[in-house]
Amino acid sequence: MILGINTVLLAAGLSLLGKVLALGEERVITFPSIIDLQQQSHLSLEDTHQVIFEFNDAGVLERQKDDHNFVVASKPHKHATPILLDSKDDQAIHVAAQTFAHDVYKVTGQHPRLYNDTLPHGIDRALIVGSISSQLISNIKSIDRGELHGKWESYEIGWEEQPVKGLKEGLVITGSDRRGTVFALYTLSEQMGVSPWYFWTDTPIKHKDIIGYNKNKKLSHGEPTVKYRGLFINDEHPAMWGWAQQHWHRKPWEPAFQVEMYEKWFEMLLRLKANYHWPAMWASMFDVDGLDTSNGLPKTPTPGPNQVLANKMGVVMGTSHHEPMSRNKPEWDSYGVGKWDYVENKEVMEEFWRYGAERAKGMETLFTMGMRGDGDEPLSGASNALVQNITHAQQGILKDVYGDDFDQINQMWCMYKEVSGYYFNGLEVPEDVTVLFADDNYGNLMSVLPPDKQDHKAGAGIYYHVDYVGFPRDYKWTNTINLAKMWEQLNHVRAFNTTSIWILNVGSLKPLEMPSEHFLALAYDSDAWPRNSVRKFLHAWAEREFGEDVAKETADIMFKYSLYAGRAKAELINGTTFSFNNYEEAERVLAGWNDLVHRAGKIYDKLDKITKPSFFQQVYMLCAGQANLNRLHQAVGRSNSYAFQARTAANTFAKEAIEAFYQDANLTETFHSLLNRKWDHMWDQTHIEYYGALEPIRDSLPPIKFVNPYVPARPGIPIKEHALPGYVAYLRVTVENFIGAWPGDTGKNCDRQFKCPDPTVLTMDLYGSQTRWVDIGSGGPRDTKFTITTNYDWLKVSQNHGKVKWDGTEDLRIYISVDWNKVKIPKEIKGKEIYKTEGHVLIKGNDLTNVTITVPIQIPLISPPKEFKGHIQGDNYLVIEASHYTRLIEKEGYSFKEIEGYGRTLSGMEMLPSTIKNFTIGQGPILEYDIWINGLENDNDELEIIIQLGPTNNFIVNKQLSFGFQMDGDLNIQLIKPIPLLLLQDNINEEPFKRSAVGAVPSDWENAVSSENRNATISVKIDENWKSPGQHTIKLYGMSTGLVIERIWVDFGGIKERGYSYLGPPESYRAL
Repeated sequence: MILGINTVLLAAGLSLLGKVLALGEERVITFPSIIDLQQQSHLSLEDTHQVIFEFNDAGVLERQKDDHNFVVASKPHKHATPILLDSKDDQAIHVAAQTFAHDVYKVTGQHPRLYNDTLPHGIDRALIVGSISSQLISNIKSIDRGELHGKWESYEIGWEEQPVKGLKEGLVITGSDRRGTVFALYTLSEQMGVSPWYFWTDTPIKHKDIIGYNKNKKLSHGEPTVKYRGLFINDEHPAMWGWAQQHWHRKPWEPAFQVEMYEKWFEMLLRLKANYHWPAMWASMFDVDGLDTSNGLPKTPTPGPNQVLANKMGVVMGTSHHEPMSRNKPEWDSYGVGKWDYVENKEVMEEFWRYGAERAKGMETLFTMGMRGDGDEPLSGASNALVQNITHAQQGILKDVYGDDFDQINQMWCMYKEVSGYYFNGLEVPEDVTVLFADDNYGNLMSVLPPDKQDHKAGAGIYYHVDYVGFPRDYKWTNTINLAKMWEQLNHVRAFNTTSIWILNVGSLKPLEMPSEHFLALAYDSDAWPRNSVRKFLHAWAEREFGEDVAKETADIMFKYSLYAGRAKAELINGTTFSFNNYEEAERVLAGWNDLVHRAGKIYDKLDKITKPSFFQQVYMLCAGQANLNRLHQAVGRSNSYAFQARTAANTFAKEAIEAFYQDANLTETFHSLLNRKWDHMWDQTHIEYYGALEPIRDSLPPIKFVNPYVPARPGIPIKEHALPGYVAYLRVTVENFIGAWPGDTGKNCDRQFKCPDPTVLTMDLYGSQTRWVDIGSGGPRDTKFTITTNYDWLKVSQNHGKVKWDGTEDLRIYISVDWNKVKIPKEIKGKEIYKTEGHVLIKGNDLTNVTITVPIQIPLISPPKEFKGHIQGDNYLVIEASHYTRLIEKEGYSFKEIEGYGRTLSGMEMLPSTIKNFTIGQGPILEYDIWINGLENDNDELEIIIQLGPTNNFIVNKQLSFGFQMDGDLNIQLIKPIPLLLLQDNINEEPFKRSAVGAVPSDWENAVSSENRNATISVKIDENWKSPGQHTIKLYGMSTGLVIERIWVDFGGIKERGYSYLGPPESYRAL
């Protein structure tokens, strides 16, 4: 009997293949143990044969020859296989090879030697590294690597026997060009256990005694999905700038970002298979910093040290969307003359741009073209003709500087904010200039390459954000990115061939490493990450960063984090964001965050010492920061709400808000103090108590309220009839769905504001929420006992007596419920459709408080048939998660597909694949939802239905995204176009600043991005059939791609009656 090698080694307690893996790549690196290798032959490393185990005929495990592993390095044998390079290959390959050799040393303690062109006598094994055009690779006659010729950034890695004269075997690493070769080396490094983030997140490099390569496998990668893929350091004050200034001991007047930092940055980019960078520009001059400018800029344009380093390492440099011709804003501020105005200052500006073009000669550069106003503002007096003339002049400069090489010069023009409006209105972009579209700064596409311009020679790209400064609110503090939404939007970008450039605004990078890598992974190989691959990505990421043992749990934590954090930017959350009165929304949100913190804490506690700092930075502090921020704002909100209700607990929550405020500071300081304060200042970003769109100068505690704890609550004026003279309340009773409190009048206990009756909770039924809550809290300086009784045995309370502490620290929440089996339905009401009655809950305190809560209930006497599958009306509404459909019908290869983790609650449904296809209404794929109603009792002839969608924009030029809606068999299928055509910048009713600040976004954009949601409200005519219990069917027809349906609300009055909540009701009861 012969067992496969993996099975046998497992049985022997040995490990051949480690669990370290480059994200999305096939595993080729192995970690053989010393026992796996034939000791005598391996000691000299002269024999290519190594050991496997097989069972002989007697069933005894014996060692056999193993040809599977090419040994890269072995600590037990103090050996590292040398690396052979071509001396004439590009410098970037030599830099990467040196880094790779050092990676081998970090893992094994053995450092490979590097040789150019030839190897010393006696060496019979080597790693051969080179580009396809090098003489070294060309000499390997036995290998046909024709598929690499002429390709962009592709590579192939494989073991070869006698690849060149004098070698018995070699690992041949070949790239189609310089970056293809670099990516091949760094792919092997990642599989060896060197994270691309080892410096930036302190991911530990775990020691391995032996590194091998599986000789039976070849690893290759073709051209990346996107040609230019990169990150943009932006909005770097105060965090990254302050960190770099301290980390590299810069004086306050010195540039903080110089070659020491950019060397780490560029290495990280290349390890992540990125190739393009926009440098920091708030106070930095990338192409100048590091030069001696004591007498001004060099008269002969000279690239600065940063620029030279980028080219040396193989990174393509650009400048941001509003900084043309390889010159940035601080350069203009320092060396420009006159106004940033092409009409008034044409000659000076053209000379300024010429200097940038000449300085970039010999440096691989992608030039930004066009022009916005000074400081990234709209350009005064702009028109299509003006900006087209400016770009034409810039191209003239490039042609003059580069001559015959102009055709090799890459250029892009960014359609950012109002510039996208020019494009929609016919802006002419030269064929040799890439059109770089931008999202709306909140991760929603503004445009993709239009169908009628798919043949644009230079193609198109996307400028995307995970960080932003501007209206309606900055978001710079933490990771608030929904990865499923990022995938969904970038799927459209790829589908519409908008793949020449993808650039991501990452702010100060930390703590946005993970969504940044997700972006770059999609850019490098979209096919490796199809729909619903976010969990797969997170598992691979967590396994690489923290180890296999915690990968599954960590991935699930971060999947839920992505959903929770994407509901709203942290900077937009305040004390009223989540409802205290409805659906226990605030409690559910905070409980979700606290659960993530608890789970992350358990992982952190069991990690080894060297892994803990990385896990803290990438997982724990994100969860803890968000949980604490929500706790802070909810405490602020409760302190204000409870003060209004005369509850002493206002003080408890005011103190909790203060505590949470200090905890926020403590969490920041804990991060800053890690690893001998390596990351000091990197989380300095303010994020609490905004006064407008832009960040406050310093965090401050939002307003809280205290009540006087030594004076009891009094009934107030006017006094109710029959009230006891001088009555004092030491108890406060508040009820679900109400803002007010009892006894006494708060002004919110009823519509007339005073002399209000005791509360009546909203009607309970079989299919709605099975509880109503009542808070019993302190209203004065005395411990108070209470009892609770009900007048029917079917009416239950979770606690029938208790004591409330005077200081508000031990207030109680009581739940009212119904034992439906005990409700006796009178015989005389048979034949009717709904039985209604009510019960009463009496709360008595030893302070003479006496509050009676009325609890109306209703029981539908006609139930859904057993075969019914769908959602059932409860609490006078229906709420459906879009993925919980009853039926799905495909049409012509198109169907609605679920995107897991999209949106604010569960997932989204979108018509895919993404194409220009536009179905006639009623002819596209269908989502059907069967619903059961209990019969409407009001006289309304219309019903309000809300389809909740993601905050998508109309991203296909001259096309309004749409879907069809049908109720039951209505012959009139309604055409729904949820995204307004009116642009906010054109809305004369909006304030001028807002109109100029946001660009060509829809008029409802502010609300859509602030809530991460867009509601399509539909009115449905109803007839007599709705008056009786029965089944109805909602049909949604796909028409165009791009609209993601999250939830459906059918409001019979219950949602409107309850009032505000951020997320809306939980999903209704679903019969399966």
